[in-house]
Amino acid sequence: MSLDKIERGLNKAFLRTETENTIPLQQDSKYVIFSDHHKGGRNRADDFQPAEENYLSALNYYHDEDWNLILLGDTDELWEEKPATVVSKYSDVLEREALFAPDRLIRVFGNHDRQWESRRYHDRYLGEYFPDNPAVEGIIFTYSDEEISNSRIFLTHGHQGTFGSDAIAPLSRFIVRVFYRQFQKLTGKGRTPSTNECLRGEHDTKMYEWAYKRHKLILIAGHTHRPVWSSRTHLEKITDNLMDLVSLPESERPDDYEAQLADLKAQVKKRKTIDPPCNDTIKTAPCYFNTGCCRFEDGDITGIEIDGGDIRLIKWDSDTKERIILEQSTLTAIFTVL
Repeated sequence: MSLDKIERGLNKAFLRTETENTIPLQQDSKYVIFSDHHKGGRNRADDFQPAEENYLSALNYYHDEDWNLILLGDTDELWEEKPATVVSKYSDVLEREALFAPDRLIRVFGNHDRQWESRRYHDRYLGEYFPDNPAVEGIIFTYSDEEISNSRIFLTHGHQGTFGSDAIAPLSRFIVRVFYRQFQKLTGKGRTPSTNECLRGEHDTKMYEWAYKRHKLILIAGHTHRPVWSSRTHLEKITDNLMDLVSLPESERPDDYEAQLADLKAQVKKRKTIDPPCNDTIKTAPCYFNTGCCRFEDGDITGIEIDGGDIRLIKWDSDTKERIILEQSTLTAIFTVL
C-alpha cells in the first residue's frame, strides 16, 4: 500500500469534490453518517443481515427527528452480487432510506458499490428509490463560527488510491465478480483493510497523514470498518478510559467503581477481538474520523453525527436498539487545535 498513491487519490477526490459538492454547514444542521453495510444477496456470504433490524430502527429515529442521512459508500456489495439481486433482496431497506430523499439524503459511492457512480446504472436500478440522489465521490462541509473560520470537513469513502478501487476500476463487473476473489487467493494482492487488521491499521494511518498535512481540515471516511475518533481508534480511547478509572485514588472512586471497571474491561476485550491492533501509530492531531460500519457480527452498527457545532461517534446496540454516544466534542474545539 503506497502512501503516494493514496495521497494522490485523495487529492484528486478532494479537488473534484471541492468543485462539485461544497456545502456550508449551518448551526442547525443535523447529519448522521453511516457506511459499509455491504448489503448482499441474503445468503451465507451476506454480512449485513445481523445488523438489518438495528439499522432500520436507527433510520426510524433519525427520520422522525429530522436528521439528514449520509451513506458514505459500500452500502451495497456489488463485487459479489449483481445490482438487481441486491436491490430486490433489500427493497425494504431502500424504501426506508428513500424516506430521506431527496432533500435529506446524500449518497457517496465506495469501492464495492462504485457502479452507482454511473448515472445509467443508478437510474436503472435505484431510480425508483432515489431519482434525484445520484451517488457522488464526496462532500465538503465548510464550517465557521465566532471563533473559527475557513474550516472544512471532507467526507469520502476512503478507498482512493488503493489497488481494489483504482487499479482494477476499468474492469467489468463480470471480471471482478468471477476472477477477483481467486486472484486474491493466488497472489495475496488486493486484500482490503476491511478484512485484514494490519492493512486496516496501515490504511487508517495513511488517511490520517493525508489529513494532517491540510490546514483546518477534518477527514471523515469509512472503508476500514473500524471506528476512529479524533485520529484514535475506539480501542485506544476506551483503554485510556480504563487507565483513567484505575488511576483514581480510592477516595475519589465513584460508588459504582467496580461496575465501571468490569464494563470497561469487557469493552476492551471485545474491541481487541473485533479490531486487533496492528500497524497503528501515534497520532497527535484530531483530524481523522472513521464511521466504522453497519455490518458487525453482533448486529451493532456505528456511525458519526454532526449536530450543528457538535460531532459524535455513536453506536446503535443490536440488543436494545438504543443509540449510545461513544465520544463527542464541539467542532470548534477540534478545529482550534488543527
